[in-house]
Amino acid sequence: MEYLVRIKSVIADVWKYLRFNGAADKVQTETIEISQIDGEDPYDFWRHQINRLKRRVRTLDQQENLIVFYGSSSIRLWVHMKNDLAPLNVVNLGFGGSNYAWCAHYFDEVFGPLHPSKIVLYAGENDLGEGKSPEVVLADFKKLVQKIKEKDATIELAVISLKPTLARQGMIPEIQETNRLLKQYVIHELGAQYIDVFNNMIGPNQKPMPEIYMSDGLHLNKAGYDIWSRTIRAALLS
Repeated sequence: MEYLVRIKSVIADVWKYLRFNGAADKVQTETIEISQIDGEDPYDFWRHQINRLKRRVRTLDQQENLIVFYGSSSIRLWVHMKNDLAPLNVVNLGFGGSNYAWCAHYFDEVFGPLHPSKIVLYAGENDLGEGKSPEVVLADFKKLVQKIKEKDATIELAVISLKPTLARQGMIPEIQETNRLLKQYVIHELGAQYIDVFNNMIGPNQKPMPEIYMSDGLHLNKAGYDIWSRTIRAALLS
């Protein structure tokens, strides 16, 4: 459970570094509320966020050609996603601190009334941070895919590669191996779309570019999301 404590300490500071306005104000309040809860089990930790996602789903007024982004905090904190990926019809269903196993656990509850044309998945960093091997990350990913296929086998899938981070530079070999396994499975077995953001976030010295991260060295700042926007938008429109 130590990783949940680390997540909460980081989340409380995230929004003051993002410096976004408008819709971000509401999300900041929700995030800080979560960070103030101590001693809960994982179900309690995520309950507030899962309920928020369910409210977001209920208020969707346009599901035609809907693309759902589902995954961990790198998705959740992408508050300008709709503008960045226009004219695509997207909805952000990220919840902070999640991994592929928890994404699978909450999938049916969150996606119950949804009928998206495509789901874009991002997780894996927290999985490795918890001590899971790349092979276990892939196994958890496959369980999530099975959940999606059981709901609707016609839903298209896209997977975003794990990103490199300053805070986890020592794990880059594991991140690269996880990306290799995901890419092989997604392309050759699923016949789905693999979106590589990793190589666009590595500098000439083969290290993460410090200017695209917040001060925690883990989450993206606006420059980081600009890279994601260009890369992911181009892939989805291709």
